[in-house]
Amino acid sequence: MWPRLLRHAPLAALLAIAPACGESGFAPQVQLLTTACEGLQPLDGVTHLRLRVTGEGLATPIERITPVDLRPEDVPEIPPGAQRVLEVRAYSGEPSSAGSVISVGRSYPFTMPAVGAPTEPVRVTLYRVNTFVPLERADSPGTCLELTEPRAGHTATLLPDGRVVLAGGFRVTDTGQPETLQSIEILDPRERKITYLPDPGGLGSVRRALHTASLMLDGRVALVGGETVDPLDGHLTILGTGVVFDPATERVQQFNLGRARSRHAAAIDIAGRILTVGGIGADSLLLADPEGVEPAAGRTFPVPIAVPRMGASLIPFQESQRIAVVGGSDGSEVSRDVLTFSFNGVTFVPGNITVMLRQGRRDAVTTPYGDGKRLLVVGGYSSAGTPDDSARPVGASELLDLQSDAPTISQGPTIVGRGELCAVALPGGRVLTVGGRRQNGDGLLASSGSVELITPTDGLTGGVLGMLPVQPARYLHTCTPLPDGSVLVSGGVDNDGRGTRPASGTYLFMPVPRD
Repeated sequence: MWPRLLRHAPLAALLAIAPACGESGFAPQVQLLTTACEGLQPLDGVTHLRLRVTGEGLATPIERITPVDLRPEDVPEIPPGAQRVLEVRAYSGEPSSAGSVISVGRSYPFTMPAVGAPTEPVRVTLYRVNTFVPLERADSPGTCLELTEPRAGHTATLLPDGRVVLAGGFRVTDTGQPETLQSIEILDPRERKITYLPDPGGLGSVRRALHTASLMLDGRVALVGGETVDPLDGHLTILGTGVVFDPATERVQQFNLGRARSRHAAAIDIAGRILTVGGIGADSLLLADPEGVEPAAGRTFPVPIAVPRMGASLIPFQESQRIAVVGGSDGSEVSRDVLTFSFNGVTFVPGNITVMLRQGRRDAVTTPYGDGKRLLVVGGYSSAGTPDDSARPVGASELLDLQSDAPTISQGPTIVGRGELCAVALPGGRVLTVGGRRQNGDGLLASSGSVELITPTDGLTGGVLGMLPVQPARYLHTCTPLPDGSVLVSGGVDNDGRGTRPASGTYLFMPVPRD
């Protein structure tokens, strides 16, 4: 007798389906997991499941509606092809009538062979939608997966295999002082485990915070610049080095930068070259000179144009052949200029695009939106100086079209005004915003727990739906889109304007499907 799904178990049953040949293909083995270390379980209140298969060459999804007690014969046959994804939606009620989506899970993309089925089961993990779910430890069901070291001002880089590299940052000591971290953690959301590397480079070569991280073409991660604080005397050092971290060997290789740089912005182009802009230098003054980095070769090159920007956002576009520099401040005024750069064989050179933001802003975020041809510029501060209690958060977004012959800027949807937030593009063109800082009721700049789901609409700028806030509120955190369509939120600090506390933990947000 086939095992049934257990509604309140941390792991649902393995549907060990023997591959069966049908008219359209084979039915794969499916491993359906329901994980939750606290709160409601993914199958609480669920009566029906909808199985949905998409992939290359499938003009329309293959769908099947089943009772919640999934049986082996309920799994649809899947024709051969690449990039197949099995999605499971859990409903309270009949999906075709008044049923509501409670939980969603998607497999990582897999290939169906011409004959037979994949040798490994297709794994789908269900998560409650539109809420932040703590990840559960695979080796201890019911226990939440915590970062080994609470960290903020770190970087999170998605690897091709779905793991996430969390590097550096700082933690807050018991006395309220920041302490720079030298560790790297590799978080595997699919396996629900963390690999902790206390000092992968030796001698603290990764001890850095407020640096940038870029995924290289060969799957390694380049960490550029940053800063470190001496734990004994509190002396701040701006770093003139970068490291390349290899997840396969769990080791790093260090290289030198042309200029020490921290709190800068960076983006990587189609050939693996990194453009770094702005930040502060060894004298803690604003840097005007951009720099190019070729991490695979361990070398840098000058970019001969002044771009004095703090709090700018950089984003690749046109299939990463060009890089846009959006917003920022020179310390006396916020910038409205949008600059573009491309590589000319020697260095990065500016393009001839001349377009201005409607609202000058710093510490905003820019992300693809809608069909991917437009960029959404979200939040930030309209004041030029380093964010403090006089900072003025921006409650508007802008739509930037750099793909057409005549680039344009138009008004985007209104959001909760805040800076230093994170925003990520979701499958289907939506954008999720999380956290940041805004004024509290006392007029102090404090961490925000605001979360919004921004959805493009035909002929309009888009709609904004407020979600339940992330708890605790946080900034200097990271948001990472995962292959299953969810978003991983990690780390950060919760500052209420009077004190700072670490916002530890790892949380996953699964948005409700748009269709």
